Amino acid sequence: MRHIILVTFRTKPHDREIILGKLEGIAEAIFLYGLDKLPIEIIQKATIIFTGSGLDLKPEILARAKNLKMIQTLSAGVDTLPFEKIPRNVIVCSNAGGNAIVVAEHAFAMILAATRKITYHNGVMRSGIWQRRRYGILLHGKTLGILGLGNVGREIARIGKCFGMRIYAINRSGKTTMDIDFIGTPKDLDFVLRNSDIVVISLPLNKYTRGIIGERELKLMKKNAILVNVSRGAIIDQKALYNHLRENTEFTACLDVWWKYPPRGSDKCFQDYPFHELPNVIMTPHIAGFSEEIRTRVLLHALENILRFIRGEKPINIVDRDEYA
Repeated sequence: MRHIILVTFRTKPHDREIILGKLEGIAEAIFLYGLDKLPIEIIQKATIIFTGSGLDLKPEILARAKNLKMIQTLSAGVDTLPFEKIPRNVIVCSNAGGNAIVVAEHAFAMILAATRKITYHNGVMRSGIWQRRRYGILLHGKTLGILGLGNVGREIARIGKCFGMRIYAINRSGKTTMDIDFIGTPKDLDFVLRNSDIVVISLPLNKYTRGIIGERELKLMKKNAILVNVSRGAIIDQKALYNHLRENTEFTACLDVWWKYPPRGSDKCFQDYPFHELPNVIMTPHIAGFSEEIRTRVLLHALENILRFIRGEKPINIVDRDEYA
């Protein structure tokens, strides 16, 4: 059986070269993005959909893909997939781990910017002022809390260890093979929040994690703590974070992910609360998972999982859709 794979996300020539090269002689890839007219007969025969994050999945594609067996995402997160329209017999796989290294590096870039007062001093120097009164803090010996010890979380822990930090983390099982100082389950969230100098969120967004960091949880953290979010904005209650930052000026938030994103075709984007006016916020536009070097790695990681499925092997990163119902 020759598999037909529908590629629904926007691809560059280099992307297509990688996809076609990896699937040559094994499966046929059909690139749907930008087509004025969908090839109905081909969609009906397709067995696999290779989607970006699910936002590029048109309802008519899912409705007509009667032979669909697998959906593979290019993104690590799957919270934007239309699970209610995906038949239960279709395997859905994320691309978790594909960009873990670059996300972890970005998280630490934000941590260093916050702890060494980089953004503050950069702004002051650009004003022509030589000021050495605000010093940074040492990472060595500090406690790094990691919420979610998955692919990204483990990379963050590895880097933290290189800085001589204590690592406190939680995951579902409360177990890990990593040499860290504390591992617990979600029941230990309060303990990690209370005892960490820096907390990094690297959790998937699902019905269990949405809003898990709210007013109560923020008040548990140290007054001068740093909260880093490189997962999904909705894991934190937006209003609670804004109020906490405004009322606790020593507290810092480093945010790469947000609650609101600009509409297609626009580059204007503000949140429901004016985070951009607060000096204790470091902001980036959801770019932690992107770099020129990582694109090929992410594509190959996802394609290898598709090939596992085609070979009859069990793919990795199978999503428990009940977590998103």
